[in-house]
Amino acid sequence: MIEEIRKNIYRCEVPLPKSPLKWINNYVVVGDQRTLVVDTAFNNPDCFDAFMANMETLKVDLSKTDVVITHLHADHSGLIAELYARGATIYGPELDIEVFTRHMGSDAYYDRFLHFMTMFGMSNPTIAFFEKHPARRYTTSPEFEFTPVKEGDIFDLGEYQFQVISVPGHTPSMINLYDEKHKVYLSADHVLDTITPNISYWGPEYPVILETYFKSLMKIITIPVEVMLPAHRNVIEDHPRRIIELLDHHRFRLMEVEEILQQADREMTVLEVTQKMKWRIRAKSWEEFPDPQKAFATGEAMVHLEYLAAKDRIDLRIDDNGVYYFSRRDNRVSQDYPVVIRA
Repeated sequence: MIEEIRKNIYRCEVPLPKSPLKWINNYVVVGDQRTLVVDTAFNNPDCFDAFMANMETLKVDLSKTDVVITHLHADHSGLIAELYARGATIYGPELDIEVFTRHMGSDAYYDRFLHFMTMFGMSNPTIAFFEKHPARRYTTSPEFEFTPVKEGDIFDLGEYQFQVISVPGHTPSMINLYDEKHKVYLSADHVLDTITPNISYWGPEYPVILETYFKSLMKIITIPVEVMLPAHRNVIEDHPRRIIELLDHHRFRLMEVEEILQQADREMTVLEVTQKMKWRIRAKSWEEFPDPQKAFATGEAMVHLEYLAAKDRIDLRIDDNGVYYFSRRDNRVSQDYPVVIRA
């Protein structure tokens, strides 16, 4: 489906097979000299055909097209190499694309995440755990070149001038695009409607990334926006309201995690806490969770536990095998959870 959101700005749906996300919204902005395309889809024949059909309908000439990848995830970056080979110029945040996306197809890439699963309390995880993960199944070939972009860079399309805004949190260096004149904001996975962006653990190099995400939300809450265009689900017309809802979601998540530790009254691994949390998924038990969803869930539990430990609300102990154990803290400091009240 293609929908014209504003003059020469199009939302193009590409189905994501076997994904709970269902589809991704690509955005095409037709400029005076060049076309801007924001994000791609899985590296999958069905996704490629649907993506290219949308480009053909809009008469997009890839040799005169700038493709901006907002972050590393395969549903956004999977077709980089295919589009690069067809003449498109690729742009994206350097850390996400060079450190993560380019290497997602290699076994070595998953050593990092297998280590995380051990940290979380999983016994002897192997690469097989990630065989069905979209990052492994649908990632791009590493055969591409790209131009790094940073905060403040401008894509000049004539009528539209889209500025790069850095919003780390969902990934270590995700970006958004904003046209100040027309108040159009492309939020990628930073702000989504009806679903919440997964905030996961990326390692000690990116400490307390949940707090980083909160700061990135607050960074844009007062930006004048008439229409916010997310990568999944619905167009957002009241972004401050949605940001408040997302902050409240995480406030309740933090309360839930702390309550789990309070009731257990013992040390718990990340995996044990994850299994006690409530998840919106069609699975009757943890054993029925698909492996990719187990990875997303444990990563999300970890960042909430990490946040609470950083705020001295719970205790953290790391054993000799590198397994993380969290426990209640009776003498925790008085520290409010993040909550925003609109003036």
